[in-house]
Amino acid sequence: MLKLVMCEFAKLKRKKFIWLVVLSAFLFPVPLTVLMTMPQTAERYDSKIAIFNDYFQSVMGYGVELLLPCMIGVIAAMLFFMERDNDTFKNLRTIPITSTQMILAKIIVLFFFGIIFSLTSAIISILCGGLVAEVNSIAYRLFFALEMGIFITAGTLPLIVLVVFFSKNYIFSVLLCVFYSVLSMTAESSFGALPKMMCWLMPIPLTTLWSAGNLTAHGTMDGVGMLENLIPTTFQTISILAVIALLSVIVIDYMYKKRGDE
Repeated sequence: MLKLVMCEFAKLKRKKFIWLVVLSAFLFPVPLTVLMTMPQTAERYDSKIAIFNDYFQSVMGYGVELLLPCMIGVIAAMLFFMERDNDTFKNLRTIPITSTQMILAKIIVLFFFGIIFSLTSAIISILCGGLVAEVNSIAYRLFFALEMGIFITAGTLPLIVLVVFFSKNYIFSVLLCVFYSVLSMTAESSFGALPKMMCWLMPIPLTTLWSAGNLTAHGTMDGVGMLENLIPTTFQTISILAVIALLSVIVIDYMYKKRGDE
């Protein structure tokens, strides 16, 4: 399996676009740092700790939750379209490797990039935030970013199902990713009107609710207000996302096998 994962990384290494995707982790922290230095923004907070808490929430909430699904979708399109574009499905049959093993290798790569993106965003926010505010709870924030990377990547796998199913071009895949992120953000703005079950069945909004509860529990967020009854526990979040991820992988594997037989 390790060799398969390394092969997937080698494929992406030839794609120069992959570096632009990774650098997108800088897209939110830097502008938000500039925003926090403005007097009209800073004067709204009682302390520099409060400034950093809000800054970190913004980076993880908008930067990671909005951009990471798009990034994962783009990388997935690259990974899953290569065999189609190069017409290598028939050649792969001569190698003693199952399609399930190939799928798992690609999924592992996606989780790797998801974790790297989330951790990079957190590290940049800590470095930049230290310039304008008082950084605190560094170890917790890094672990929180690790969890966010895993949760959001798992929650993005249903999007990968659509990418593989439609199997169009890269532009269409990017549009799907943007739609998925916008749909999630729209649902998050309607938490008060949506049933609890619906909020929990949508992976990204579920992760948003969990993150709000987790940050509040660790004293790095003021509170969740009227959303308190919607906040899932870590166990509930992991359980729901694990089921969603497992079902997504099964469907992707089925479609990949079917395509290989065509």
